[in-house]
Amino acid sequence: MPEFVKPMEKRHAAAVADLHRIAIDSGFLSSLGPRFLRQLYKAVPSCPAGFGYVWEEPDSRVLGFIACAESTGRVYKQSLLRRGVLMAIPLLRFMVRPSVLRRMIHTLRYPSQVGDDLPAAEVLSVAVSGDSRGRGVGRAVMSAALEEFKRRGITDVKVAVWAENAAGNAYYRNCGFKLAVVREHHGLQMNVYVRDLTE
Repeated sequence: MPEFVKPMEKRHAAAVADLHRIAIDSGFLSSLGPRFLRQLYKAVPSCPAGFGYVWEEPDSRVLGFIACAESTGRVYKQSLLRRGVLMAIPLLRFMVRPSVLRRMIHTLRYPSQVGDDLPAAEVLSVAVSGDSRGRGVGRAVMSAALEEFKRRGITDVKVAVWAENAAGNAYYRNCGFKLAVVREHHGLQMNVYVRDLTE
């Protein structure tokens, strides 16, 4: 593992949240705001079923990250148990907006709707700062994550990406993921890729 790639910790949450908000700006989670994202990224590395990696420069700048789950459903449950109140506070302003509430419920139900034919393990999110692309940051954090999945005895892992996200689709294909199915999520087409870790 490159020296700059380190396990994600709670101390990285603010930098990771900012990177997520900027690099994945069209996603639903980004629309929930930076305070929610900070709590989410404090929760993920504290969950037994979750983990992540960051590319952290010597000056502590985070240039990229990956967040993963042995099981997305378990990570959601463990996150709510550990930081549920703190995650809920930034969401109170959305309680009067039925469309946002529907999307929240849809997101929480996502793990049970993806299908039993796909792996439970999942890459939840990956982002690299704009000025760091082309340096191998994305490939490095993905490589570290796939090794951790293997260490945990996981043989295959999925990732979902919007069908219209050409760069994201190309990135996952270049990392060895193969298109398994196309599903609808929040009314948009989503490609679900799977990587066989035994190959």
